[in-house]
Amino acid sequence: MRKFIQLLVVLFCTATFVSAAFAKKTEHPLLPQKIMQADSVYVDCVCPRALAVARDTALHELQSWGRFRISQDRRETDLVFLFSGNPYLGDYTTRDGPDKRPVAIEFTILTVIDPHTGESLWTDSRRWGSWRVSGASKDLIYGLRQQMEGQVKKWSLNDLLMCSVTPAYAGFAHLTPEEAFAKFDSGIGKVSGTPDHLMLTSPDAPEFCKRAQFVFDPEHRIIGFEVFASRADDLDIGDVLQRADRFDFTGGKYASGDQVYFSAQSKDKRILIQFNVEGHRSVLSRVSYFY
Repeated sequence: MRKFIQLLVVLFCTATFVSAAFAKKTEHPLLPQKIMQADSVYVDCVCPRALAVARDTALHELQSWGRFRISQDRRETDLVFLFSGNPYLGDYTTRDGPDKRPVAIEFTILTVIDPHTGESLWTDSRRWGSWRVSGASKDLIYGLRQQMEGQVKKWSLNDLLMCSVTPAYAGFAHLTPEEAFAKFDSGIGKVSGTPDHLMLTSPDAPEFCKRAQFVFDPEHRIIGFEVFASRADDLDIGDVLQRADRFDFTGGKYASGDQVYFSAQSKDKRILIQFNVEGHRSVLSRVSYFY
C-alpha cells in the first residue's frame, strides 16, 4: 500500500509538472486589435512544392469558420495571412517580387500581416514536415481561431441593459451639441467630435458603454446614444431570445448592400439591439438607447 501511494504521488507530481509546462508553452500575448476587429483577409503563400497545399487548405478552413470575408486583393483587405516555409522578414509591402530564399519544407509558418505597413501582427509555426503541410495549415488556423474566440468579450443582456439607466448620460437628454459641449466641465465625462458626430466618454458609465455616440432628432437635439460593437464584442442571441417577450423583432437588408441584419427593440422603444447575419452566425453590430 505504501508503494502504491508513493506511485500515485509520483504520477500526480509528474502530471502537475507536465500540465504546468504545457500551460506555460501555450500561453500567448493578447492579439492586437487590428486582428480582433478585422473583417476581411487575403491569403497569400510563398509555397513551392508540397507547401502549395497550404493556401487551399487555409481558404477552406476560413470559409468553414465564417469569421472573415475572403478578399481577392491584398491591397483591399484588413489582414494578410501569409504561409511560408521561411520566417517572415517584414518586407511584404516593400520587397521586389516573390521571396527567392531556398526553402527546405520542414516548417509551415503562418504570419498575419498588416497589408498597409507590412508589420507582423501574429505568427506561429508547425514543424511537421512536407507530408503534413495540410494538417499543419489547419492547425495554425485553428490555433488563431482559439486565441481570437478566447479574447472576445462576452457581454450579457444585463450588461447592455445597464447602460440605459446610467446617470452619466441622462443629463444630456434633449440638449443641443453646444449645450453638450458646455457640460464638458461638469465631471460627467469627456465630450468630443463634431456637432454631427458627438461622442461621450465617461468613466462612470457601465463597461459596455463607456464610449458612446449621441443620437439626434431632426431639430438636432440629443434623443439618445448608441454603442457600436467591434468584432471583439459578442452577445449570445440566446440571451435575448430567452426574454423574447420584452422585445419586438425585425430583419432585412441594409439599403447600401446585401448585408442581412435583424434587430430586437424593447417594447418601450428605448433600446434597439442590432445584429448582422454572417452565414449561420449572428454578430452584435450596435446598441441604441433612447431617452
